[in-house]
Amino acid sequence: MTQTAEPSAASEPSSTLAARDLRLPTWVIVWLTVSAVIQTYDACYVLLGPLSHSGGPLAGFWPGHVFYGTFDHRYGQFDAFGSAQSWANLVEVVFIVWALFHARRWSGVVVGLLVTVATFWKTVIYFLVEASSGLEMTRQSLERGDIVGFLMVAVLPNLFWIVFPLAVVIALGRQVYRVGRAAASVPA
Repeated sequence: MTQTAEPSAASEPSSTLAARDLRLPTWVIVWLTVSAVIQTYDACYVLLGPLSHSGGPLAGFWPGHVFYGTFDHRYGQFDAFGSAQSWANLVEVVFIVWALFHARRWSGVVVGLLVTVATFWKTVIYFLVEASSGLEMTRQSLERGDIVGFLMVAVLPNLFWIVFPLAVVIALGRQVYRVGRAAASVPA
């Protein structure tokens, strides 16, 4: 007798669990897809440096990154933490793709939640490393008096990578909670 590890909507009480709880919401699928593309593009820029950096033969493929590198030197030059984060991006992309291929299954929800927690905390750590270093990689924009540029280029886009993953973590976390409660209420 084979048992499936994933709950099915038919085996759960209909009043406590909806079929939508067992799959990724459409907006999360869109976010994960966009995230995978951006993380791959970003990791390629960092890992192909100095070829992709300002003055390099591949810089034309990343004009936004080259500009961003004038505010955040972690992107404008080699940095071990930035490189490690880029390798982590590529690992995340592998799990994102897996979650997307399983978007209509409970396992896709769980993997989507786990990889989004990683994305969230990786970005928080990025900010903490920069803050703990006394703004080592971004201070030059403040020193030249470009506070608006610092906020609009170095801070705001990175906040996006905290806010959206946090929204996904909350949404998928609620789904996991609902499914867990429903599974706990099913008699053995």
